[in-house]
Amino acid sequence: MRTTSTHPGWTVQLAIHRAVRRDAARLSAALTDGRKTPPAAIRDYWSATAAQLHDHHVFEDTIVWPLMRERLGDSVDALLTRNAREHLAMAVAMEDFGTTVSTMTTNDGAARVALQQMVEAIENHLADEEADVLPLIPEAFTLEDMAFFSAESAKTNPPQAFLPWVLDDAADADLIFFTRIMPAAIRTQLESRWIPQRRIKVDALQRRHLESAAI
Repeated sequence: MRTTSTHPGWTVQLAIHRAVRRDAARLSAALTDGRKTPPAAIRDYWSATAAQLHDHHVFEDTIVWPLMRERLGDSVDALLTRNAREHLAMAVAMEDFGTTVSTMTTNDGAARVALQQMVEAIENHLADEEADVLPLIPEAFTLEDMAFFSAESAKTNPPQAFLPWVLDDAADADLIFFTRIMPAAIRTQLESRWIPQRRIKVDALQRRHLESAAI
């Protein structure tokens, strides 16, 4: 995965991809054979992840990638068609996992299988997008475009949902990027309310593992 670019669109996309991979890893750990993580904690954690993934892909498919196609023309048709196909494959895998988790009790074998299939679909898409599509962002989008994207995205995915999700274990570089021009009132909310509320979901997912490790 490429991790260096001064373009903010690149930085935002990679931060989102990192958060998706982080959530997949946490869910995989929670469903490790013998963990016995409470199904309610898995469902609650997955609900937040699914909402973020759904919003992100709808926003890309309806606003971001159509503008890229308009700016760059036929040269990106094949890439963006593949992207849309991979989004659909992810959506199907996500629905299957969500359905399985919604009825999971003490037997989590089916959920582990569904999660593995979903993780494969996610990683296939993220790897392709990082290799071929994200490098086109500096060519396709201006800083004004990025400001527009940020404002439009906030209409359906407000800061109190997006920021604690993407930043709950972010690297220092991501924290600096997202908070450097953040209004003081928003940063106060992020640090005093939104991140602590997010940690409740994370701790609930990981508590069984921590208790087991302490024994």
